[in-house]
Amino acid sequence: MEQVLYQLPDGWEWKRIEDVFTIASGESPTKKDMQDGGAFPVYGGNGEAGRYNDFNLDGPNIVIGRFGRNCGSVRLVNEKIWVSSGAFFIKEYKVEILEDYLAKILSALDLSASANKTTQPVISYKAIKELYIPYPPLNEQKRIAEKLDALLTRIDTIIPHLQESVTLADALFSSALLRVFNPSNAAVDFRGDYDLPECWDWKSINNISKKVQYGHAYKSGAKGNARLLRITDIRDNKIDWFSVPFVDLSEKELGKYVLCENDILFARVGSTVGKSILIKNPPENAVFASYLIRIVPDLEMILPEYLDLFFQSPAYWSIVRENATGVSQPNINGAKLGEFKIPTPNLEIQKRIVNEMSSLNARVTVVKKELKNKLSLLETAKLSILDLAFKGGL
Repeated sequence: MEQVLYQLPDGWEWKRIEDVFTIASGESPTKKDMQDGGAFPVYGGNGEAGRYNDFNLDGPNIVIGRFGRNCGSVRLVNEKIWVSSGAFFIKEYKVEILEDYLAKILSALDLSASANKTTQPVISYKAIKELYIPYPPLNEQKRIAEKLDALLTRIDTIIPHLQESVTLADALFSSALLRVFNPSNAAVDFRGDYDLPECWDWKSINNISKKVQYGHAYKSGAKGNARLLRITDIRDNKIDWFSVPFVDLSEKELGKYVLCENDILFARVGSTVGKSILIKNPPENAVFASYLIRIVPDLEMILPEYLDLFFQSPAYWSIVRENATGVSQPNINGAKLGEFKIPTPNLEIQKRIVNEMSSLNARVTVVKKELKNKLSLLETAKLSILDLAFKGGL
C-alpha cells in the first residue's frame, strides 16, 4: 500500500510501524482447550472459549485480524481473550504510545489494503511494518484520543439505528410477501400446505412452466458469439451484461440456450442455491451456464412477475431449505425444482398482487436508499474526522 506523507505539526514525527511495535500471531485452541474448562472468548477464530495459556491477553492490548472477514480489522481489547492464529497481537512496544491512540490510527490506515489477495485476503507483518504513522507527543495523543472518542461515539451510536432501519425495511417487504402468498393466514400442515381462498390453487412449477431446463456446460472466455451468464454475474438481483463473459456456440446451441424475455433463472448449487432472477431486456445471444436452471413460465397460467415475487418470499425460501441436499455443496436438481408448489390465484388476482407489491417495493427501495445515503455520509464524516485528527486539526 503506497502512502502519501504530509506535513505534520511541530513536535510530531512520522514513525514506521516496525519502529513503534512488534507483533506476534496467536494460536488456535484445540478441541481440548475449548472443552468444559474454556473461559476466554476467542478472537480471530470461531468464537468459542479456550483455557488460559500464553495466547490469552489480559487487556489493554491491540489485536489485528490476519485473514478472511477480520482481515485488517483493529480492536482495542480490555478483557481477557484468547488470540487465535487468525489474528496478531502486539508483543512489544518500542516507543511510548497510548493504546487508544494507536488503535485509532491503525484503523484509519485501512490495513486490509495491504492484504495479499488470494482466495481470501491475508495480511502479514512484513506487508505492514514499513507503513508510517503520525507520532505526536503523549499529551497530544491523549487529547486526540479523547476528542475522537467524543465525536466518533456519537456517530457510532447513530449508525446501528440506521442499519436496523434498513433491516426493518427489508422485513416489511418480506412480511408483505408472507401475507400475499398466504392471504387467509391459514395454519401450515406437515406437508407445508395450507388452505387457500377461492380462485386460488396449488400448482407445481412443472404445471405452470413450458420448460425447466439446465444451462450450458461450456467454459466462458474473452471472445465468442454469445454472452454466458453465470451465478456470479447476478448481484443484488441485477445483471451487469457488459461484465458477463463470452462463449462460442453453434447456431443449434444458441437456439437451445438463448435467454428470452420473462425467463426465470434459478441457482441450483452452492451457497447461492435458490437465488433467482427474472430476465428483462436480455442482450442478443445471451445464454446461461450449467449451474443455472431456466424456468419458462406459461403466460396463460402465471405472470412471470408473480412467480418472481414468490421466489423472494419466506414461503419459497422455506421450500428451498427443505429440499436442498448436500452439506458442503447444497444443491437442488431440476426434478426437485419442478415439484415446488406455488399458491396460484387467477391471472386477474396475480396482476393486482404484482401491482400492489411493485408499488410497495418502490417505496421500500426509496426509504432504503435514503437510509443508505445517510449511512454513507456518516462513514464519510468518520473518515474526515480521523483524517483531520491525525493531521493535527482537531
